[in-house]
Amino acid sequence: MTLETSQNGAMYPRHRLEALVDGIFAVAMTLLVLEVRLPDGVNPRSDRELVAVLVSVLPKLGPYALSFVVLGIRWRELVAERTTQHEVSKRYVNWSLANLLLVTFVPFSTLLIGRYASLAPAIWLYSANLAGMAICSWLIGRNAPKGERSEAEETAGLLVFLFAAAVTAGLGWLHTPWAPMGFALNALAPPFEQYIRARERKNANSSD
Repeated sequence: MTLETSQNGAMYPRHRLEALVDGIFAVAMTLLVLEVRLPDGVNPRSDRELVAVLVSVLPKLGPYALSFVVLGIRWRELVAERTTQHEVSKRYVNWSLANLLLVTFVPFSTLLIGRYASLAPAIWLYSANLAGMAICSWLIGRNAPKGERSEAEETAGLLVFLFAAAVTAGLGWLHTPWAPMGFALNALAPPFEQYIRARERKNANSSD
């Protein structure tokens, strides 16, 4: 890629963007665990006291594991968009950066639901954070060079994530600490996408 092309903003080296994406996802997924820590000032002096302290930390493990899984799924979807082409468009880069901005926000929104899971605004912010990531990932796919994933697969994954976000936000209205578990519905994304892929292949074979 020439300097003139880079200055005009037409295309960007794909490998540089991928390195940034992998690095930010790795940092964000690592920062999540910092909220899973023992309470300040606690000094257990017996086995029973230590077990009690560890049990008190369990509520923080749910949001941590959930956010880690969601980030892992989002990263996997981005990897699926990677092709052998060495350059990507400015729009692809812009949506990738928007997605990474939301990725860096996940540790904070996870902290909120870890501490204030019974308060609706914490649930809504977390839902908006992950829903925004899903939308950005879909837009990245729309602007990516032709890859292995079809538009139908990308849309199916987006719909699952948005549905999970809507369910979580709705549960948050009820002020229930279990509202974040609505994002467990994201586990439906891979099998749903596989179903779409299999149906497309079947239709393609039947048309041949």
